[in-house]
Amino acid sequence: MEIPILYEDKDTLVINKPVDLVVNRARSIKGMTVQDWVEERGWYERTLELKNARTQDIEDLYRQRSGICHRLDKETSGCLMIAKHPEALSYYLDLFKNRKIIKTYLALVHGRVDPDQGETILPLKRSLYDREKWQVHYEGKRAVTAWKVEKRFNYPGHEHWKDSLTLLKLNLKTGRTHQIRVHMSFLGWPIFSDYKYLNRKFSRADREHLSHHFLHASSIEFNSYGGKKISIEAPLPMDCEKFLSSLT
Repeated sequence: MEIPILYEDKDTLVINKPVDLVVNRARSIKGMTVQDWVEERGWYERTLELKNARTQDIEDLYRQRSGICHRLDKETSGCLMIAKHPEALSYYLDLFKNRKIIKTYLALVHGRVDPDQGETILPLKRSLYDREKWQVHYEGKRAVTAWKVEKRFNYPGHEHWKDSLTLLKLNLKTGRTHQIRVHMSFLGWPIFSDYKYLNRKFSRADREHLSHHFLHASSIEFNSYGGKKISIEAPLPMDCEKFLSSLT
């Protein structure tokens, strides 16, 4: 399995996760995952052999996660950070916890998003009716998503959304499961081709043009374990680029 590497040093790896590749292993998952790919790297085995003075908790956490610092949905492409040893994983998890890592996404959504930029603060909780989905709920955890309009497109045949699509740049100020997808759908701007949070009729129609939801982790910025300020960008998948170029 070939995965594009966007950045690498002795402590850190950032990959451009392809669409339809699952990040973490699970009993329900068949086929290779990013976790399997990591464990095939030569440095992973060497890391486990070097015990140093690390605690057992850090060692166990590293084995459990294979150094993967955060998650992306199966159909979401883009920047995914991996720590190459337990100490780096502990360091990066602390940065994520304290919101010191900037993650930016690109999403194509139905409708004309107005105003040009804004922020939504809506609590999220696992759906009461479908355990694989999440919903806005007053009992949920605080979730904050900021957006900025990049470009607007005409998309005839969708009167419900005034024949419009909008390309958004989004910044996650919290990292809840399905956060962008749930927030955008709740606001009336569901992500293009999203089979979970878009009306089934429209989702099927969208998938005639794009086989996966249009959500891409386009960049990530952080201070590395080695002390360097790092800024990484991931190019859009080719099918997303092609679809955008077909719009007016």
